[in-house]
Amino acid sequence: MGKVIRLTESDLEKIVKRVIEEQETQEGISDVYQGLKGVWRGYGYDYYKYTSTLRNLTRKLKKLDEPNTRIMTQLSDLKGKVQASKMPAQSKFDLENEIDDAVNYFTSYANAIDKIEKLTSQTLK
Repeated sequence: MGKVIRLTESDLEKIVKRVIEEQETQEGISDVYQGLKGVWRGYGYDYYKYTSTLRNLTRKLKKLDEPNTRIMTQLSDLKGKVQASKMPAQSKFDLENEIDDAVNYFTSYANAIDKIEKLTSQTLK
């Protein structure tokens, strides 16, 4: 069994900041590499660099959206419960429309992110 190490909150904050800076540096290096790859292929530095940056951002967005995806599933389940309820028709209709709007907007957003990710992945092969 390993040693127990006690960290203060400020020590932990320093460690977290250092890890974040290292990740940003690695992503920056990857973007520069992709830019140079674009120059080599004749497309120019900026196109490949920015495409690489966009791909990294879409990956972060997808990771952040995992909880939202679960919430959309819960909203769909809630819609089924609303449909089965015995509430007044107008109230039921209003709730169903709002749930549908939320799910549709999120689905459109998720599809746009997927398209961007697919485009950037194909470009950077």
